[in-house]
Amino acid sequence: MSLFHKFQKGKNQKMQTAKHFDHELLEIVRIVSFDDEEILESAQNCINHTMEYYQDHTMDYEERGLSSEEEKTFLQWIGCIDLLIGKNYVCECDWKETMDEFVSQVTALRGMKLLSLKINSKWFDEEEDIPKWCEALDEKWKKSKSAAAAFDIDSDSYVIFLCKKADIETLSVLAEKFGYRIDYAKNM
Repeated sequence: MSLFHKFQKGKNQKMQTAKHFDHELLEIVRIVSFDDEEILESAQNCINHTMEYYQDHTMDYEERGLSSEEEKTFLQWIGCIDLLIGKNYVCECDWKETMDEFVSQVTALRGMKLLSLKINSKWFDEEEDIPKWCEALDEKWKKSKSAAAAFDIDSDSYVIFLCKKADIETLSVLAEKFGYRIDYAKNM
């Protein structure tokens, strides 16, 4: 068996054993975290034991102005997003971030390395805003078939993550089924 065939066989076996979850939010977390087992375990806890999870993370929720009176699915949505932020799969940029702050946050995302992406501040017009900067990233990353996507958390911040373009439609459908929104960051 040639080296290429061994590589393909191993790759195909890995793809076949990738976990897929019936719960929309858990599947979103799986895709966005590139199958990070630690985050998946915490996300499953957030989803299965939402009120206990809320109690354990009350300060995080309260910093966002959220209480235990919020809809259960919204507490799950925010809890899982905060897990992803905590492990640098997602960054949250205020709408008025400077270009340098934006570049710094996106550069720190784990998806940069996992997707073999590069970023250069020369790609951006400092006078533009985050959606335009994300559009520039999508254009520069076209060959790698990667893009900047975002979670909608009903705020004026941008909750950005990096992924393969092929995953965005799946993530969008899963989010819609769960009652929320994921889209290209340039569309937020």
